[in-house]
Amino acid sequence: MADLSDKILIVDDDLDHLALVGRYAASAGHNFQLVASGTEAINHLKRFDFTVVITDMIMAGTDGMQLIRHIRNHSPLTSIIAMTGYSNDYSYTDVIKAGASDFIVKPFPKDELTAKLRRIFREQALLNNLRRELQYHKDVSAELLTAKNTVQQANEAKNCFINTISHEFLTPMNGILGFLELLTETTLSRKQREFLGLIQLSADRLMGLINQLLDFSHSEDRRQRKDINFQPRAILDQAIKAIAPRAKEKGLKLSCNLERGIPGALQGDLNIIQQILNSLLENAVKFTERGEISIQAAVEREKTPDGIILRFSVHDSGCGIPAAKQKEIFSPFTQAEEYLTRRHEGAGLGLAICSRLVPMIDGRIWVENNPNQGSTFHFTARLRMLSPSPPH
Repeated sequence: MADLSDKILIVDDDLDHLALVGRYAASAGHNFQLVASGTEAINHLKRFDFTVVITDMIMAGTDGMQLIRHIRNHSPLTSIIAMTGYSNDYSYTDVIKAGASDFIVKPFPKDELTAKLRRIFREQALLNNLRRELQYHKDVSAELLTAKNTVQQANEAKNCFINTISHEFLTPMNGILGFLELLTETTLSRKQREFLGLIQLSADRLMGLINQLLDFSHSEDRRQRKDINFQPRAILDQAIKAIAPRAKEKGLKLSCNLERGIPGALQGDLNIIQQILNSLLENAVKFTERGEISIQAAVEREKTPDGIILRFSVHDSGCGIPAAKQKEIFSPFTQAEEYLTRRHEGAGLGLAICSRLVPMIDGRIWVENNPNQGSTFHFTARLRMLSPSPPH
């Protein structure tokens, strides 16, 4: 269909009045076509797009009401001005209900028609701008959705690759570690045992990296909490016990504190809390050369609808983290400074894993520190309080 934007179709079987309305339109600078019947108007509408149709209501054959209904069914964006007289056939209400945009009573002056056309064209321009804006936002939304799906597919492929490769590494690594253990039981020279110790250290570090890659790829697979009953004190003690050998090697002091007001027994996802604590403590030991590491549990908020919110904190006296890097460290494969990557082994996945796990316990994670004065990592967990046991 040809585009005759801003063009007017004028319909009237009174040829003298049709010519008069045409002169009105021409004097206002509008493009227009004249037709003398409703049937002829429908034929024109099948061939062209018109912004406005000005139609008489009382016509032989296809009258104005039938034409209005046809336009509304086939050209809903076209505006309609009904030229009405004092007739018993149709009232002004009938005309508007049928779908006319406006009406004008015969006989009418040029200025009245010109004002109505000016208003209609202004409204059409605003509607067209709105439609373009909506279409733009729709296109942008579609592009964003496509980009999101592409990123999601890439992440899934990446995690699948990491998971597959890590599992493939495990088998030969287990073999290497097994044979290293057997080799330690054989007769070796002092130099050979020194070399064997270095190989063992490198193998242990590589195994730790593989396990961290597996934890990272699995951290996106967890979707539901697995709550069990546990004792907060036992969590802290177990976390300290697990990290104690590595801390002892570096001469670091360990301490833990359970603040008052924490119930003796709670219910929550113990595995997630332990994994986050272990990861934070491993980082603390890794980046602390001297001093101490402490772990603490405190009440963040009491008597929530679901129980209680605890805040777990791990403080170290290590190198600290610059303020500009404090958000980046929770991203995968990121460490605070490049030189740390060279000084301290690791792929920068520990905090990324923690940031993925904390939402599963309805918590959040953040860091507070002063560079060169140590860091304190906090995370919260929403836990259920167990009903007190009935007295015996």
